[in-house]
Amino acid sequence: MSEEKIVVTVQPPSKKAIAKATAIALVIAAGVLVTAVLPAEYGIDPLGTGKALRLTELATANELKAAEKPAEPLRSGEAAPTIDPVLEPSPDGDAPVMKGTLIAQPKRYQVDSREIKLAPGEGMEIKYNMKKGAGLLYSWEASDKLLFEFHGEPNVKPAGREGTDYYETYEIDNQVGKNQGHGTFVAPSSGIHGWFWENRTPNEVSLKLVSSGFYDWIFQNRKDKETALKTMDPYAIPGHPSVPDEVLK
Repeated sequence: MSEEKIVVTVQPPSKKAIAKATAIALVIAAGVLVTAVLPAEYGIDPLGTGKALRLTELATANELKAAEKPAEPLRSGEAAPTIDPVLEPSPDGDAPVMKGTLIAQPKRYQVDSREIKLAPGEGMEIKYNMKKGAGLLYSWEASDKLLFEFHGEPNVKPAGREGTDYYETYEIDNQVGKNQGHGTFVAPSSGIHGWFWENRTPNEVSLKLVSSGFYDWIFQNRKDKETALKTMDPYAIPGHPSVPDEVLK
């Protein structure tokens, strides 16, 4: 008795069928993204389905949970890096008390003033070693436009970035440049915070930097040489010259 063999031939799907199936899958994925994922994760609800299915409540809950995340504990010498004025009425009818208007510091402030000559194509850094919550009042002016980046390097890096050249940018202009900058800065973390300037002009540029603030020392990186610059004690500055008082009418 002879055995009869049955051969089954499976035809692979055509390119047209694969393309059709892929298009259908993409349409379904886009629909799920718009109707469910965006409303639930980000509160974006263009079709109103998130509100109908109460998915937008999940996004709101996630935002509240993130906002309620406890802040990192402050270390020695650190302060909360924000000013949040709150007016509290006096219980006995006296003047109300405005709280949250200052950030107290454990030591007196320092001052610094220096002038730097940057050759064509030269760049350099000056950063201040500051505790979290410490303030810096600064002004810098240059004889021509300089490209710059105002940034900071926290002492404690984020998880997974330990041991890397991690930094955070606060302000940057690496296209046009400026010839001056003035402001008040509050350190969001303990570390070194300051500027990198670069002279892209064909001429030497004079840079004048003055500052006062609660910093311990100043870091300079110029021509691949790192230096700790000394600050000036404001108590060592000569007293204000004698000027006649102006009578106010």
